[in-house]
Amino acid sequence: MNIKKIGPSSLFSCRSQVRARATESPEPPQGDSFEMSCPTDVAPGDVAAVKREYQEAEIVPGELIVKLRSSEAMLVARQMGASIAETFDFPGLKTEQVVRLKVSPDKDLFQLLADLRADKRVGFAEPNLVFRLQEKETSPISTPNDLDPRLWGLKNEGQTGGKAGADISVEKAWAVSTGGGVGKGPLIAVIDSGIDLNHPDIWPNLWKNPGEHPGDGIDNDGNGVIDDVHGYNAFDDNGDPSDGLSHGTHVAGTIGAVGNNGRGITGVMQEAQMMAVKIFSDEGRTSTDVILRGILYSQKMGARLTSNSWGGPRFSQAIYDAFASHSGLHVVAAGNSAYDNDRHDQFPANFDLPNIVTVAATNHIDQRAGFSQWGATKVDVAAPGENILSTIPGGGYATKSGTSMATPHVTGGAGLILSAYPEATNEEIKQRLTFGSDRFPAMLGVSASDGRLNLGRSLEDDNIPPGAPNDFQISQVGTRGGIVSWTSVGDDKWSNGAAPLVFLERSDRPFTGDSPEEVTLHKLEGAGEVGELATFAFKSVPSEESRPVYFSLQSLDNVGNRSEVRFAQAVVPAADVVTRDSFDTESKFQGTGDFQRVDFEGRGGVFSSKPGVQGSAALSVLNSPEIDLTGRENAFLKFDFQTDLERSEWARIWASSDGENWTRETILRKSTDGWTEQGVDISEYDGQKVFLKFVVNAKEGGNQGTLMMDNFRVLSEPATKRRSFEKPIRLSPD
Repeated sequence: MNIKKIGPSSLFSCRSQVRARATESPEPPQGDSFEMSCPTDVAPGDVAAVKREYQEAEIVPGELIVKLRSSEAMLVARQMGASIAETFDFPGLKTEQVVRLKVSPDKDLFQLLADLRADKRVGFAEPNLVFRLQEKETSPISTPNDLDPRLWGLKNEGQTGGKAGADISVEKAWAVSTGGGVGKGPLIAVIDSGIDLNHPDIWPNLWKNPGEHPGDGIDNDGNGVIDDVHGYNAFDDNGDPSDGLSHGTHVAGTIGAVGNNGRGITGVMQEAQMMAVKIFSDEGRTSTDVILRGILYSQKMGARLTSNSWGGPRFSQAIYDAFASHSGLHVVAAGNSAYDNDRHDQFPANFDLPNIVTVAATNHIDQRAGFSQWGATKVDVAAPGENILSTIPGGGYATKSGTSMATPHVTGGAGLILSAYPEATNEEIKQRLTFGSDRFPAMLGVSASDGRLNLGRSLEDDNIPPGAPNDFQISQVGTRGGIVSWTSVGDDKWSNGAAPLVFLERSDRPFTGDSPEEVTLHKLEGAGEVGELATFAFKSVPSEESRPVYFSLQSLDNVGNRSEVRFAQAVVPAADVVTRDSFDTESKFQGTGDFQRVDFEGRGGVFSSKPGVQGSAALSVLNSPEIDLTGRENAFLKFDFQTDLERSEWARIWASSDGENWTRETILRKSTDGWTEQGVDISEYDGQKVFLKFVVNAKEGGNQGTLMMDNFRVLSEPATKRRSFEKPIRLSPD
């Protein structure tokens, strides 16, 4: 359809006509029976941005997931030349609804997405994404015992060649609860490829829908699914969630294979209520709409926990909203591509939601499994996930590896916690799982807990908080930081050993009531003994002005009990400015290639490597004059910069004490928010003279390769006896 450009008044008139036309014929459009006759008001760049966002994504052809005002759903579908294929029943939505739209194959899906995202009636719009399960390995096992020695994740005595004690201490947890609890414990939805409903080591621990009469072909409980006795097949939209792939059955066995039945294996929970929610086909494929049906079904039927051993790199607002609206706690896999989730996307693992626990995998020697993804902030805890023995369809057993196998260890642990403490909130369960974990150097940075699951500690019956840290003070404060110190206290006031955790919060604003918005949290290992002096070295970026710094300190135990909070504050002194150049007047800096001093609106003079008429020079260098740091220490470079670089271009800073031998100090990335302040530690040149140079490598003859720099200064302080900052044991890096 060719559409000419029209002004705002004509566009409004056009949309009014469409609205009137839709009102006259309220029936949903069929195929291409209704064409959107209004011009789009999105720029071509918006469409291109959508294409880039999903250029490597696998999507269901001709389908979109859209959230919009309920009263506008039919009209929007008509305007897009689409039909409403499905409406999702999100709890809490009153005036809005989430729908699956089907559009004609000849429509440009990305153009429609851009149109929808520009429409004020639309909350979000995204393609119907495809997800696929990934498994690491499968090895058949015959006739194992109930607590088979190969279940090293539950009890590791080095029997598999691993490290004794590198397990989740489940036997100590079983002394508190084996999973029966109130009723039969919490309802756990295994959202996966289904479950073998006839496996002898699983079927006694399957949930049975009390409102459904098996085999009568009637939807007895009126939930929209016929004969959903043990769960729901969201992929085929029926009541048979049988597993034809094995992945979900394996997950279910780790959570809740029947214990003490003299056959096979035992799960983390010897007694359980597991609901099978099948979202993957028997070939391991699914899509956003199927996932939504599965999550929403588990919420409707009262699942307290969900286990989610799946994911992918594409964000879905619809799936995010489904998890957010669910009242349960969701345990999810970190992923098996051996990368840092703090730097790369993985969902649902990276959803920033309080009711999600993300799990990395460990091996039998208590190290992160080689395939496992990790993340100091995006992953919560690690658990055994390599060569894990569990159930498979047909009554058999096999080993598999993956964060898919680590996740059910944590799900089962959450189930044991709820069985023992039925009133525990999502936050309390999450705290017990993470704070109760075993922390050791190999786990630093793998997760926010820096630990491997320890259910013996997580299930401890402990209502006594630690004592509040004593003698909290700040000392040895200089331009680059100082020392925070305190006297450690007991796990239970002043008894039962030292409190295992300390939370130290730092802010540039006072702690009055709730914590300030801008807070840096340091999670620290507790001291070895009660009464021991503990220290922490905090770092600051030098500034031309003195500024206050505020700290709060709190002790925590392994189940999340917290002490009273202590507060302290200090003033970080101003640093001296050794040299400064604003480039507003004649400068001693010298440029080669494209570098020259130019006027920039709002900033005055700046140095810029912006290409000239003939395009970029291959290499442009800006050299500083000699900077004298004799008798100075803690030198620090600060400047403002802005770049415009293509993928193959780069900008770097180099330093030298003699002007001949150069060391690279930092790489300048592409700035996306205009002018940015940058800091570089050059204290290795304290007491010397130093030269700096800014180098831009650009595509010769191109129109990019630009670095602009302003407000150059070097800060330091007079040389004194260097402070000795005692390095504390840290749970997570600064």
